[in-house]
Amino acid sequence: MFQNLIMRKPVPPAYKAEETPKKKGRGKLSKQMVNVFRTTARNNIDLTAIADNKASILLSLNALMITFISPTIIAYSDKIIEDYLFVPLLIITFTCAYTIWLSAQVLKPSHFDSIGDKMKIGDGPSPFFFGNFYKMKPQEYFEFLQDSLDETDVLRSHLAQDLYYVGRRLGEKMRLIRLAFTIFIYGIFTTILSTFFVLFWC
Repeated sequence: MFQNLIMRKPVPPAYKAEETPKKKGRGKLSKQMVNVFRTTARNNIDLTAIADNKASILLSLNALMITFISPTIIAYSDKIIEDYLFVPLLIITFTCAYTIWLSAQVLKPSHFDSIGDKMKIGDGPSPFFFGNFYKMKPQEYFEFLQDSLDETDVLRSHLAQDLYYVGRRLGEKMRLIRLAFTIFIYGIFTTILSTFFVLFWC
């Protein structure tokens, strides 16, 4: 008897409640997509920091050069005019001033109000960009954010918005810093050549 009980197979229950499939959250994104957004955002932030550091170095260097050039021009103005040295000094002064201006444009915060008004990719402006909500009251922002988190497509569009405008600003920074380095390099070489020309041929 005991042997029959041991060998007997368990009888499956007559009724088993069907498992309801888990509903996916409407605002959830796949892990792979989140990693892509996170990696891209981190890369953009790192590149932005590199561009800002280069601009800071250029700005500081050219500011020091102007600081040393100005007293020299004032102290030896007669000699400079007599030997035509004002030509290379004008070139280097213009180079430093223009490079400082370009570097300041790189470091200057963008006009985010106008950028936020143009965000029409998703369902309205992104709630993750501070320029779109820094004037809002807390309750207004919470409702603004909740509307975006409720829909996956809208959430994806807002994240794409942020990546696009951060990348566009990064591209503008890189363009300006490249132009600043080009102006600085050509200005230095032009100053050296003009100095030799003035000293040996004038």
